[in-house]
Amino acid sequence: MVIALRGKRGVTFTPEGEYLAVKATQFLSLMDEVNRHLTELKEEPSGTLCIGASNSMARFSLPGLLQYYQESHPGISFEITTSLSSQLCKRVERRELDLAFAFGDIPFKGVKYRFASEQAYLASVKPLDMSRLSSYPYITYFKDKYTQQLIENWWAEYYLTPFPRGLVVQHGDICREMILKGLGYSFFFVRGYMADHPQYVYPLHYKDGTPLLRNTWLLCPDEPENLRPEVQSFIRAALDYSRSQSSHT
Repeated sequence: MVIALRGKRGVTFTPEGEYLAVKATQFLSLMDEVNRHLTELKEEPSGTLCIGASNSMARFSLPGLLQYYQESHPGISFEITTSLSSQLCKRVERRELDLAFAFGDIPFKGVKYRFASEQAYLASVKPLDMSRLSSYPYITYFKDKYTQQLIENWWAEYYLTPFPRGLVVQHGDICREMILKGLGYSFFFVRGYMADHPQYVYPLHYKDGTPLLRNTWLLCPDEPENLRPEVQSFIRAALDYSRSQSSHT
């Protein structure tokens, strides 16, 4: 088989030679990809990731993310800490946690990535006249002050009366159950609380029509390249997961 011809202008490939040259290039590219993948498998990170999250994040969002990550990183285990977002920020800054997820635009001395953005909603099993909202029984649960401030700012746009104090319970789950029993209304950002009862959900907007949103941030103590390999891989996976979830909403 002749694959090249030498002429006055140098060597030229025959059709057979051109075909072999293309295939050789593809083969070399494939070998590079195989070698990179084998290196990644050989250097698969292992260890424990210490991750902070709020109770609602740990219940509704974090399990799916951890499952997504562990499918490709089975050697990693997790230690999960739940707390208010402001406390999680401080613990990441002190490097007591590898990473954390925090609600709201809280001051933070580190690197953060937006993981999600959720619209606030009012939940009630009874029809409400929104112009008389302050006259209905209100139920709330412990929230970080930055989340609470978002709701109070929205309230101040619509009502002259002070924000109601209401009945305060420990957790969002308790608040949800009281709402379902018809004991009052409340405000949530996390969709999961009322996912089974969408008929009782009323999305909130400012007067100009802008939705009342709260960001969820992935907090890191430093730039990813300065962190452990398993932390770097989790950051990449979390952002990929976030994009995939956003495309389905």
